[in-house]
Amino acid sequence: MASLLVSSVATAQPDDEFSGPKPIVPQVLVITNLLRTLDLSRPMIREITSAALQNVAEENVTEYYFPVDQGYSDSLAFITAENRKTKENLEVTKDPEYFDADFQYYKIKLSEPLPPGEKVQVTVKTSLTGLIRPYPVAVGQAERQQFIYFGNPFALTAYPATKQKTTVITSNNVLEVHEHPEESQPLIKNNQVILGPYNDVRPLEHGIFEIQYQLQGPVPHVRHLRRDIEISQWGNNLAVEEHYNFVNKGANLKGHFSRLDMQRNPIGMREGNGILLIPTQLPKLARDIYYRDEIGNISTSTLAEQPDFILFTLQPRFPIFGGWNTTWYTGYNVPLDGFLRRVPGTSKYILKVPVFVALRETSYDDVEIRIVLPEGAKNVNVQLPFEVDEVEHSNTKTYMDSAGRYTVTIRATNLIEEHTQEMLIEYEFSAVSYLTKPLSAAAMLMAIFASSMLFSRMDFKIGGSLVTK
Repeated sequence: MASLLVSSVATAQPDDEFSGPKPIVPQVLVITNLLRTLDLSRPMIREITSAALQNVAEENVTEYYFPVDQGYSDSLAFITAENRKTKENLEVTKDPEYFDADFQYYKIKLSEPLPPGEKVQVTVKTSLTGLIRPYPVAVGQAERQQFIYFGNPFALTAYPATKQKTTVITSNNVLEVHEHPEESQPLIKNNQVILGPYNDVRPLEHGIFEIQYQLQGPVPHVRHLRRDIEISQWGNNLAVEEHYNFVNKGANLKGHFSRLDMQRNPIGMREGNGILLIPTQLPKLARDIYYRDEIGNISTSTLAEQPDFILFTLQPRFPIFGGWNTTWYTGYNVPLDGFLRRVPGTSKYILKVPVFVALRETSYDDVEIRIVLPEGAKNVNVQLPFEVDEVEHSNTKTYMDSAGRYTVTIRATNLIEEHTQEMLIEYEFSAVSYLTKPLSAAAMLMAIFASSMLFSRMDFKIGGSLVTK
């Protein structure tokens, strides 16, 4: 039976007893109702906060500030906002003006100015990684693992909330609640735990609650991914190679792995946290697909054509249990004309490719993407769909190159599936640049032939002349 433990649930304090942090953003809004959903049913935590905002100022309001606890700021992988009624995406930026040691504020630009006394509903979605830990830390190879999550029973807001409620969702329908204060009795309904509703919650209100729950399946994580993309306009080819350092961050394996027990209890293995297969999607026209692990091609890989992509599935030689890791690299070629277009009437080209293609329910610590452009490319401009840590411009020399090839290196941290988006790379590539490679090859061959002719005419006999007639 799965158990869910909730302890030390705090309640909103009256005005005269409130001693928490004071809001630093302008108090021009009031939240009349707030609903928060905390999804713990998957390895990464998804949180949805929907707030009904009312303008209490005497002038129009154009911005809504969303605070994030500094303790969670490094775990925040993705944040988006939308107008709940129109579903219009809203601009979200990290705000440098309102900042302190406890909170990081994100500024959300409203779709249109909010007049005094009017209301608007804004939904903020966040994805967080690395906030759950297994308890116990080790389980058997067919046992279900449990995790513990510590959190705030209140939805953290920069404005006072008249009413708010939090719903916690887990993956199991059988839940038990223990050691909770009588004045804040959580409500358990199937696989949900409802905290609240809480009335008259002050800005930046804090409390603590702890949840222990079962999570079926592994917790896949990539420590480092290096993705190399090489462009060849002469050969109309886009080559991709990806290097993975992969680990299962679930509960560690208790004891030794037994293949006999695995064969005897296949259902238990599927319910445990071992990774049996690693599926990934490749472009529909991918060809020359290859895969190697660290000590050679000793694992199994299969290909299955789907309507819109190729399903490439890796089967490790051993299941990857909690705490186990593996490394491999894979690559393929694909026709370039599906990703590159030329701006009519110019020598400018636009390359549109995914930043990376994430494995399902997998978080990434460190990602490095290298894009090697054709020799002769210049005036390069990179447009990324999200903020990254670093964009480096350099030069790479490969075979048959003369001056080298323009290279863009992108480094980012804490990426997830939501970051599987497309980037644009603009560059100029003249018609003369197409001749660079064949001219370099011709010059090299001429040099080889000239050297061969010279050496064939030389006499290396002792006492002979240097050049024969």
